[in-house]
Amino acid sequence: MSEHVIDSSQPYHPEKLEKKEYVGASAYFDLDLRSGIILKVEEFPEMRKPSYKIEVDFGPVIGKLWSSAQITNYSREELLGRVVVGVLNLGGKTLPTGFVSQFLVLGALDPDGAVRLLELPKEVMIGSMVA
Repeated sequence: MSEHVIDSSQPYHPEKLEKKEYVGASAYFDLDLRSGIILKVEEFPEMRKPSYKIEVDFGPVIGKLWSSAQITNYSREELLGRVVVGVLNLGGKTLPTGFVSQFLVLGALDPDGAVRLLELPKEVMIGSMVA
């Protein structure tokens, strides 16, 4: 597994990010944002950028889903059991390897592009809607 590489050009520095166009509240409320707990973290060396395959349980209605995530700035041990926020209704994305990423895990981007996962208290019920 290759380590996270610092991008010295800092493409995601807040000073470089332009304001996006207004889309209205309905665009946000159409998203299915839910809490889930990471059950499995697998190496994904076939990807061009360092990534993991993660399995997340989104509770009794949704169940378990898989995603590919460029979150290798976290160790596998740090991720297992972590409560995360996922976007569930963007549609599956088939990667060049044939793996289907079923949801998007949310985080804030450091200036170099490293993802800092959104944090939820452990007490949040798995499958809860995030608003």
